[in-house]
Amino acid sequence: GGTAGIIAKTAVAPVERIRILAQTGESRLGTMGTLTKIVKDEGFLGLWRGNVANCLRVFPAKAVLFYSNDMWKSKFKFILKAKDLPPGVGFISGSLAGMTASFATYPLDFARTRLSGTFASKFGEVGIWPVMFKTIQKEGITGLYKGIGPTLFGALPYEGIKFGCYEILGNAILKRKGQAQTSILDQFLCGAVAGTISGFVMYPNDTVRKILQMQERDGKSNFNGALDCYVRTFRNEGLSRFYRGVVPYLSRMIPNSAIQFGIYESFKQWYQRS
Repeated sequence: GGTAGIIAKTAVAPVERIRILAQTGESRLGTMGTLTKIVKDEGFLGLWRGNVANCLRVFPAKAVLFYSNDMWKSKFKFILKAKDLPPGVGFISGSLAGMTASFATYPLDFARTRLSGTFASKFGEVGIWPVMFKTIQKEGITGLYKGIGPTLFGALPYEGIKFGCYEILGNAILKRKGQAQTSILDQFLCGAVAGTISGFVMYPNDTVRKILQMQERDGKSNFNGALDCYVRTFRNEGLSRFYRGVVPYLSRMIPNSAIQFGIYESFKQWYQRS
């Protein structure tokens, strides 16, 4: 799960960087305008700014996520004494796994947002540890957990919807084709659809999370928690503000989820055969 996550995240990192800059409000230049500014100001490698932190987060996060999901599914099979679980159980196991993984790796996610969510010329930090040390110095250890509320709240339905949809789609394909296992192409397709659905539904929550993570970096704190951020952002900028950057987000979510699920299922099948 961790290897699959790193490959997927690195492949779509440039799109993710553009999306985060739009989501945090640092850039309103559009996709191509933001891309041009990054390359001009930071060079080609600037498109991967924050990717190291993301990969350090993704490896344990995705490993814990996929392992926990399989573990919870096994527990539910034992409790229900059933070989095949109802679709709703996939939602529950995915939700529990998502919360576990998000909490365990949140400081790295915070550092990634601080690195990716602004242009390098605005702040001097160029690495994970300088960002984290400076945050602790200015905001205390709790500063590394800014935005943890909407993160845990969002992990429940996000991973639940994703794993639930993946399981439903996979079972539907198996019944239609009469096969014992889904093909690699089916796994990529199911992963892409499941990730897109969950990502779009939960995107406003991710926007609030990113806004809160960027607070106090410039010495200002604009919102008093997630609920205040939701209310005031909607009042001042409308519903569209919550979906700023959603197009590049979905364009990277499709291959990202497809690669994650496809590679993970392939590794798992290979391991079971060996």
